[in-house]
Amino acid sequence: MDDTSPDITKKVIELFQQKTPFERLKMGCEMYETSKYLVTRAILEQEPGISEVNFRKEFFLKFYGDDFGLIEREKILKHLEACHTKTSTSS
Repeated sequence: MDDTSPDITKKVIELFQQKTPFERLKMGCEMYETSKYLVTRAILEQEPGISEVNFRKEFFLKFYGDDFGLIEREKILKHLEACHTKTSTSS
């Protein structure tokens, strides 16, 4: 969905292009960190007692889930479970 007018889009692009590469990188990193924080807070608010492995799985689904097909998603979720099981038993 894009509800931004073409004039505003053009202005935002112009402002962004005026920034140095370092400033753009910094902005991107800050947006990524903010996104991670918001996703984390949402998960913890919905399920305060969530286990570490289930948190990681939920985080993956919310943050990256749409980037993968069903089969790939299932493989990744199984891998997260297996990694957790492996680290839990080796402690």
